[in-house]
Amino acid sequence: MSKTLVNAGASETLEVEIEALDAAGDGVARVGRRTFSVPFTIPGERVRVRPAARARADGIVPASLAEVLRASPHRVTPGCRHFGPDAASRGGPCGGCSWQHIAYAEQLRLKSALVTRLVQGAVKSAPGARPVQPSTPVHDPWRYRHKVHFVFGSTGGARAAVTMGHYARGSRRVVPIDECPVHADDGNALAFALRDACARHGVQAASDPRSRGVLKSVTVRVAQHTGERMVTLVMASDTDPRVRAATRRALAAAGSSTSLHVNLHPRADAFIFGRDTRRIAGPERLRDTLAGTSFLVSPAAFFQTNVDAAERLVALVREAIEPGAPVLDLYAGAGLFALPLALAGHQVVAVEENGVAVADGEASRALNRISSERCRWVRGAVETAWRRLPPFDTVVLDPPRVGCSVPVAQELFGARRPARVIYVSCNPETLARDLGVAARHGYAVASLQPVDMFPHTPHVETVAVLRGEGRGA
Repeated sequence: MSKTLVNAGASETLEVEIEALDAAGDGVARVGRRTFSVPFTIPGERVRVRPAARARADGIVPASLAEVLRASPHRVTPGCRHFGPDAASRGGPCGGCSWQHIAYAEQLRLKSALVTRLVQGAVKSAPGARPVQPSTPVHDPWRYRHKVHFVFGSTGGARAAVTMGHYARGSRRVVPIDECPVHADDGNALAFALRDACARHGVQAASDPRSRGVLKSVTVRVAQHTGERMVTLVMASDTDPRVRAATRRALAAAGSSTSLHVNLHPRADAFIFGRDTRRIAGPERLRDTLAGTSFLVSPAAFFQTNVDAAERLVALVREAIEPGAPVLDLYAGAGLFALPLALAGHQVVAVEENGVAVADGEASRALNRISSERCRWVRGAVETAWRRLPPFDTVVLDPPRVGCSVPVAQELFGARRPARVIYVSCNPETLARDLGVAARHGYAVASLQPVDMFPHTPHVETVAVLRGEGRGA
């Protein structure tokens, strides 16, 4: 491969060919013994890049995109003004999306190829991933996030004013924004109204060290099917009386279907929410329906951001389970799979460590009039919950991004050995690792079905169906 050295020293630029995408969705280029990671590029493109002065710990050199010399036929104009390297003059680029420059149909193809490459790298006998199921119309992959989240920042200067946006890519610096087309319109409208009201009342961000600001972030949940809205304002403290005046003004026109909660989070850590949440107005939980099931969601609880994609996941899990089979649901959360499975006639035991999620799940179970004999929660870590549970032939496994711990994978596939495991993954790298463990214990990967939970990002959900060899699955 040829290269062109345009300028030496600190401002060195290189012309490189983008050969592939890494697991983070960035382009990969190789020149001699050096490997570069280049965001906002597409395989097959020739680009000019500016390498960083130092390589990362894995030896790969980060590089910024300076110019596209030969564009991919799949390159499109981004749908948001805050996206990409050209947004630098507007304080960006925003770190919320990384694939808006790629045509949506090609995004889907790339995600399916990524799942296939990673899983077959760990399990050679695994089938290729099926085409990705989109969660939005292919011609309009926007407004899919029903959980809207923004962080607060400051304009700086002697008269600093509050701003609102997303973190810049790879940093904790807030990029002020005035649009976010992947969010639900109603959620954006509420969040921007709150930002403007706080600015008018002089409320400041906690990130500004020169002030006694209190604002950290805001989350707006938009129920897709019930019309309810839930606003949760995260603050470092509740010592600023101007916050109540600002929130009352912002929510005055929102109607009685909108609730307001305040979450206190004084620590400077990477978590969105603190431990203490207080209801200010409206219902305690948001109510929405998904897959024919009613769900009640607390302000600080995890619930799927993309409701349409979550419905597809539930449908895939139900299709993979024999009618009437008892089911063990591990990492069950608030019952995304457990409750619809119970309504479909299965007896379900749901294991979940988070107490808020368990409380939401049990409240939703009562709302759906599902008996505790039909769907029962066991609160505790999966690693210890085994001791209280009988064997199951069907297991639903929905771990966090880090995947299963080694003890869970060894116990599940090596000792308990259910006939069928339906693994729902949000991280193809850890999925591949865990399927490798299953394969070494005699499990076969029957199918891999990706679902596009987050268009315009490299993230992909996958439903993998595993069958134990020689078992009656």
